[in-house]
Parts: sequence; structure tokens; C-alpha cells
Amino acid sequence: MVERLEADLVGPRAPDEVLESKPADVYVSGILWPKNTPIAPEEDEKLDASSGGDDGGEESADQAQAQSVAMRRPSTAGISFAVFAEKGADPSVNVSIHFATYSEVDGKWKRVQHVIDDVPVAMREGNESRNLTSGSVTWLRLHVRSVPFERGLLCTVTLVNDATPAEPNRAAIEKVTMFQVGFEIRPGKATKLISRPSRRSPVDADDWSSDLLYRDAREFAAGHTCSADWTESTADRTVALAVRTSWVPQAIVPAVSPDGHEVFRSLAGKDADVLSAAWLATAETPRLHAALVKLCSAYGKWIDLQAAGASGLTGKRAETAKAHLETAAGIRSRMAAGADFLKSNADAADAFRLANLVMDTQRQWSGNGALRWRPFQLGFLLLTLESAVRGDHPHRGIMDLLWFPTGGGKTEAYLGLIAFVSFYRRLSSNKPDDGAGVAVIMRYTLRLLTTQQFIRASAMICACEAVRRGAIPTSLSGKLGKEPFSIGLWVGEGATPNRRQAAFDSQRDTSKSSPRQLAACPACGKGLNYVQRRPTDPVHVMCETKDCLLSGPAPLPVWTVDQDIYEFCPTLLIGTVDKFAQIVRQEATANLFAVRAGMQPQLILQDELHLISGPLGTLSGLYETALDLILSTNGTRPKIIGSTATIRRAPEQVLALFDRDTCQFPPPGLDAGDSGFTVIDTDLSGRRYVGVTTAGRSAKFTLQAVTASLMQSAAAGLKPAERDFYWTLVAYFNSLRELGGALVLMQDDVYDTIGLISAARGGEAERRIKTVEELTSRRSQKDIRDMLDELKRRAGDDAAIDVVLATNMVSVGVDIERLGLMLVNGQPKTIAEYIQATSRVGRGNIPGLVVAVLNNGKPRDRSHYETFRTWHATLYREVEATSVTPFASRARDRALHAVLVAVIRHIVPGMLPRPVLDDDAVAEARDLIDRIAERAARVDPRETAVGDELRERLQKWIRRSPQEYWNRFAKDALLQGAEEAAAKRASGRNVGQAWPTPNTMRGVEPSVHYRLAEWLKAKTDAT
Repeated sequence: MVERLEADLVGPRAPDEVLESKPADVYVSGILWPKNTPIAPEEDEKLDASSGGDDGGEESADQAQAQSVAMRRPSTAGISFAVFAEKGADPSVNVSIHFATYSEVDGKWKRVQHVIDDVPVAMREGNESRNLTSGSVTWLRLHVRSVPFERGLLCTVTLVNDATPAEPNRAAIEKVTMFQVGFEIRPGKATKLISRPSRRSPVDADDWSSDLLYRDAREFAAGHTCSADWTESTADRTVALAVRTSWVPQAIVPAVSPDGHEVFRSLAGKDADVLSAAWLATAETPRLHAALVKLCSAYGKWIDLQAAGASGLTGKRAETAKAHLETAAGIRSRMAAGADFLKSNADAADAFRLANLVMDTQRQWSGNGALRWRPFQLGFLLLTLESAVRGDHPHRGIMDLLWFPTGGGKTEAYLGLIAFVSFYRRLSSNKPDDGAGVAVIMRYTLRLLTTQQFIRASAMICACEAVRRGAIPTSLSGKLGKEPFSIGLWVGEGATPNRRQAAFDSQRDTSKSSPRQLAACPACGKGLNYVQRRPTDPVHVMCETKDCLLSGPAPLPVWTVDQDIYEFCPTLLIGTVDKFAQIVRQEATANLFAVRAGMQPQLILQDELHLISGPLGTLSGLYETALDLILSTNGTRPKIIGSTATIRRAPEQVLALFDRDTCQFPPPGLDAGDSGFTVIDTDLSGRRYVGVTTAGRSAKFTLQAVTASLMQSAAAGLKPAERDFYWTLVAYFNSLRELGGALVLMQDDVYDTIGLISAARGGEAERRIKTVEELTSRRSQKDIRDMLDELKRRAGDDAAIDVVLATNMVSVGVDIERLGLMLVNGQPKTIAEYIQATSRVGRGNIPGLVVAVLNNGKPRDRSHYETFRTWHATLYREVEATSVTPFASRARDRALHAVLVAVIRHIVPGMLPRPVLDDDAVAEARDLIDRIAERAARVDPRETAVGDELRERLQKWIRRSPQEYWNRFAKDALLQGAEEAAAKRASGRNVGQAWPTPNTMRGVEPSVHYRLAEWLKAKTDAT
């Protein structure tokens, strides 16, 4: 497919081809036009569907694009590299150039190949130009610039089209335009092509860690207008044999093996198979402990191997390596302590066995066979299980962050931990039902991911309940109490009903949000029946399949209506971070947190931690202050677990969000490709990234050409066995505005270009685009669920989807193995987003193909294109640090009072139903204010006004004497919706005394555009 793409975009399709159309109308890239060739205004098309309206703070194409760059077509292309000459020798290189011109013959355009081999160039400090000729081409110039640096010379070689068209018309320009341009540089005598100096200077521990891990990553060339590629020497990796231009650069991000280093290969023995969940579920405690210790010892052996390999490091890298291995040794000790805890605590051992039983059961329900733990999954369980169930454990206040590449199995790791915590609460209580109620809270940022993970977690919880009911035989069923293990989906009313009446109404009105979030029984895979006979009844989910483990008179333990969740307090509560803004407004949320009413939730899981950043992260961190205090009223803070595949400077983010130290698992070793628990697997194909530039073209023209080539190649250029994996094109866009423009493109221009490509390839069968779908926030929850099912339809099915146009909603939660092809339109705003989005393809046993169309007029896109190979080799190092400032002044203005109201309402006795403060309540409120201020001082010592602002708020509360917390029709309410207040203000009405309070954490203010001025204008009035 990549070869066909390059032939379609750059050409030629045949060495001596004759084109019916002008070559610039056929080919998109690899072209050098005559100097100062303008892009006609009608060609400079933007992809935007419209120019009006705001797009959620996204910068528009006009804002991001440097217009002066995009106005003229490129006439130069070059590469920068570095050379070193042996002592006493003058550095030199040999340049080989190739390109083609097209001459018009009888209305057609005939290709003429040009090759200029081995042009010797002496690399001297300064600038030099020389003119080159090839046949009738006399207007070619080679420009060389060299400057010294500590290891040699930094050089740039540029090829320039100096032609002047005979006439100012299209045909004349076409005749002196160079196509399929490229050149290669090889070292001359006594000269070496060496790596360019790093553009990075380490400034903090994260930077030094990356410097160590990626010390073998070298950049030998960078492009200018084009991209660059090189051939490394196999004998000496510090030098290159050649550097060259590339118009369709490629890079492979290697696949990693979650099975870990070879030290873990010996764990599966005849008598003890520590990675088998079925074996762990039945092993007696002594054998269980011995097997788990064997896992810890294997990790210890890996640490010893790394220590031996670190002996050759010096300076700061040696210090960093020592710190890495000390951290790894601490992790190994914690894992061993977890194994010892299972040995010494019978309830913990039983809970661990049951957790393995249910994880193996739900795995077999899915049809994927028996569960075999990956070493990192089992290691993470051992690391976290004791601090998750013991409130007095010294690591209770540490956030354990599971860092693992996407698709590696993070979900199974923390589902196993959830099962362990859920069982241990009941087994360790005097009365099993004392451990009922909400045990674990799982939070996500996007509703798509929340729904997907709810489906996966439901299988585990249903297996827990099958064990409790005795449907899965175990001697411990009688010790698990009478209250069911259950799961609740707690998301916005746009996805699930808030009240039973709304759920009842949805039976007749399909436009309303529905409780039907689980379509199939986790055990038998058959359809489910949602039963609600009256508007006041809870919604029961029934499996009516005969002989199913979950069928019978008792419903499945699944709750998707808020009112039911508040009443039944499910064991596992899954929700979006937005929903936790309801702790201020909803009195019923107190039932979930069991303040002074039983066991509180012990474990909080925050998946996709990197998404909790920016404005969302700032407000989340503020509300987290309240939630942390509420869930700590029993004297112990909840354990917090996080997971991500892309994060940088995690300790700072975790401190700001959760006021906790961080432990990353697995910790890094000496090389980015080997952390012990994850290693690069050279036997797997990895994910191939391909870059395309818009240089000289409009973004719209380039996008449609790339799309048409990929879609036609999937239909006509692959073997039948490979076709399905690349049939559905996932097209990623950075904004809804651009996506809207592409929707029109797919139905018009792409269709026409496919016809041209099929004809140019000798009359291939032309692919017809039948189904173009959209995966964005504009789609309803039901639409998204249906589309995920439709995406599983294979090539050949008339209902198979041809193209999915998606925004960042696709970045998390889409896990469909048949998807192998993605087009990324423009560099996403963060590298983390780029990694997450592109990881949606190639998740099965197929090589994923990602084609990035990078806008030459946007400096960031252009930089990434010109250094395409370099930054893909160090992709995870490029992840940007996130910004979370929960106690910043504007954040305090918006929601600090909400924190105060939430903690007083939930923690101070008697304050839950009404905001009436007595002297005792005021005294407790002042104590809570001190605790909030102490947290703010730990998170951000510069924000010293938090305590004073809260005390002032409390005094206003006392003076106002409100009688209700939230009532839009009452004058004496304490709070009102921020949206309502904004509407009143916009209409000129009095906002009133009630405090405007966010009802969601996403209601951020719109972006403010600004311009820079050289000086301020003088005031002309007296103000």
C-alpha cells in the first residue's frame, strides 16, 4: 500500500510514462516549481466546512497557518547533516541527484528522466553555490552551507530550481518544473557522516531519564521542504553510510511484547504455573506464595542484569541509571511484600484465589480461552493489593501509576485488583454484608471509553455475583453475604437516564437516553431483557436464556439509572469525571460515599490519566479536594490507582490532582525498549507511520489524493486475505470544523480521484464508497454503540463501513482488531493524543498503517514532517508535560466555593439536607477550611489566599442564612447553576445572591484571541 501511495502521490507509475493530463494535476508531492510560482487563490482551499462559529477553543486554519509560507510553491528542497573528517583531511561528500521533467508532445506529457551521479562537493565553512546541467536542464543549482560545531561540520545541501518560464502561463511553468526530485549524499574520502547534535538539553529528572533511555537514538539528517532518511552502518552505528531526501518518509514504531523479558519464561512449570489464573485460583497458600515469590525473583534477576549493563555508563547517565535500578528494587520489594501478605492473611489469600477465579471465568465467557496473566499484570496486583485493602499501610498515600503501551492489557490488571478488593471487604468483615456498598470507583474522561469499559467490567462483576450465588462452585460462596456484587454506570443524562421516570419514558421514545447500555449477557452472549413495569420501579436487567449461569429469577447486578444507583450502591461505580460535580448538588450522592454509615469506597481507579489535564484537569483537581476529604471521614484516605500509556512529569500532575506521591509501574530500566515487564518484540511487525506534506498544495487537495489512493489500494492492491484489515479507513481530524469539510470531500472529490487512479493503473476495478460514518461528540450514545458494532463488519459485507471520520473521541476506548488503516489530518495538538489516536489501528495480529498528512504552512506540522524518522524513533520521549493548576485564581473563582459546600454538606453532621449552619457546624467548617488550605499549600505553595477566601465565603454563608442548597425558584437558595447565572447576565437580568456553581467540569470559558503590538497606544481621554 505504501509503494502504491508513493507512486500515486510522487510518481512515476512507469519510467517512460506518457500522461494525458498535466503532471502537476496528476502528482501531488516531490515537486520543485520555478522560483516564485504562486498558488492561485482558487487552489488555496481550506478544509473548513464553514468559517463561522467557535470550535471548542480549537485554533482555526487561518490562525495556525503562516500565510506567507503557503502563498508560493516550493522551488527548493534540501537536507541538513553532519560530517567529520579524519585528522589532516578535508571533509567532502558525493551528491547524486535524480529528477524528471515532462515535455508536451501532441497534447500529452512525456516523462524525461534526469540523473546526475556523484557530484563531488568539498565541505568548507561558509556558503557555496554551483550550477548543474542535465540535458536541456540548465537551471539547476546546488547550494551548500557549512558551519563548525564541536565534532565537525554541520552542513546543509539544497537543490534549487532557478528556472524562469518562457511565458507566464501554466504550460510553460509545467515544462520547467521538476518532478520526482531526490538526491543522496555519501561521504567522500576520509569523511564520515555522523549524527547531528541533539536539540534537547536535559533540565529535570524526566529529561535525564529520557536521555538515558534514548541514548542510542541518533538523527543523521533533517529535511527542508522534504523529509530525510539515512542508511546506518551495521559495523558502527554512530555513522551513516548515506543520507537522502524523502517525500513519503516512513518510520516503524516497534511492537512491544507484554510477556516481558526472557527471565519470566521459566515461570510456567509442571507443578506451579504462576501465570495461569486457573492454577492461582486453586493453589493452596504455601504453593501460591512460593510461585509468586518466583515471579519476584525473576524480576530481581532482571534488575541484576541491568546493573551489570550499567557499568559502562558515566556521569549523569550513570547517576540516572542507579536511580532507575534503585526504584526497580523498591518495586520488587513491594511485590514480595504483597506475596507475603497473601501468605500471612488467610482472607487475603482467599480473596486472591476468588479474584483469579472470576477473571478466568469472564475470560472464558468472552470465548478467548483460559486467562494467562502477563507478568506485568500479576506484578501490578502484588504491588498494590495490600495497600488497597489496608487503610494503615504506608503506601496507602502513594498513587500507583500503571504505565503501559496501549493495547497491552492494563484493563485486566486493574479489574483483577477490583475483584480482590471486593472479595476481601466481605471476607474480612465480621458480617460479610458490612463490606457491601460501593467498594471501588472507576473514573474516565470520555463517555465512549466509559461505556466500553463498563461492558468489560460488567463481565467481571457478574462473575463475582455468580460466585456469591453459588452458580460457580466454591467453598467460599457462603461467606460472601446476601447483598449482590453489582456495577453501576454513572454518567451524564445524555447517555443514561437520571431518574426512573425518564427510563420508563425511553421505552416509547427512542430519542431519549436509555438504560440499555449492556446489550448481551456476559455469560452466554445472548440478548438481555430490560424490565420496568412502572415508572417508580427500578430497571432490572434479565437474562432469559435457559441454562445460563446468570439466568433465573434474580436480575443481573447491573444498574444504569442514577436513581437506582443511589438506592442500591453498586460494588463498582463507573463514571465520568464530570459526574462528580454532582456531589455539590445531589443529596443522594451521600449514599455512595457511606459517610459514617459503613465501609467507604477503598479504591479509586483513574484510567487514561493523561486526559485529566488543562481546564478539565484543573477543575477535576479542585473537586478532588472535596472528594478526598469526604472519602476519608473513616480516618483513612482511599487508595488511588492510575493508568496511562502516555504521560510526562507524572509526579507533578498527580500531586496537583490527588495530593499524593507517585510510583510508576513498571519503572524504567536502562533502555526504552526494555523495562523488564515490557520489551520490544522484533518478531512482530509494529506500526508503520508514513508522512505526506502539503508543500505547494492545498490541504484539501492533498487529503483527497491520499484518501483516494489508500482506499483504492485496499480494494485492488492487496491479497484477499489482507484486504479486510485495511478496508475501513479511520480518518482523524483535530476539529469538528475540519471534519465537516472532509465529509463533503469523501462524497465528491475522493470518488472522482479513485476513478482517475483506477484508470491510470490499467483499468483496475474502481472502488465504490458506500458508507461514511462519523465518530464524534455529536453522535448519541446509542449511535456510538451501534457504530462500534458496525465497525466489526468485514470487507465483502454490503454494510461494512468504508470511512470513519473521527475526532479525539476515537483516541480511547475503540478496540477493534480488524482496523488497520488510519489517516491523520494534521499533527494533533499533543504527542500523547497522536500516540493514543494512532494506536487504535493495528491492535490485532496485523501491522497497522498510519498516514499523517502534515500541513506545510503550519510550523509544527512542517517540523514534524521534516524530522519524521527522528521523532518517531523517540515517540514517547516527545510527550509533553500536562498543566493542572487546581488552586489558580480563576479556578478558585469558578469552583472553590463548590469544594467548601460539598465538604460541609457531606461531612458535617446534619448539613446534608439543608444549608443551615449552627455553631457546631461553623466550628467543623473552619476545621475543614484549614485542611483544604493545607492541601493547597502542598499542591501549590504560591497560592496562599485559599484559606482566606474560604473563610470569607463561610462568613457570607452565615450572613445570608440560606434555607436550601439548590432551587432555581427560591430566593434563599445557596447555589445556582453557572449556566443559569450566565444566561441571566447575558439578558441583563440580576444574577442574584446564589453562588453560580458548575454542574459539569467541562464548562470552560471560550478561548480569547489576542494580537501582539509593538507598543501601546496613548490614551486620548482622561480615563
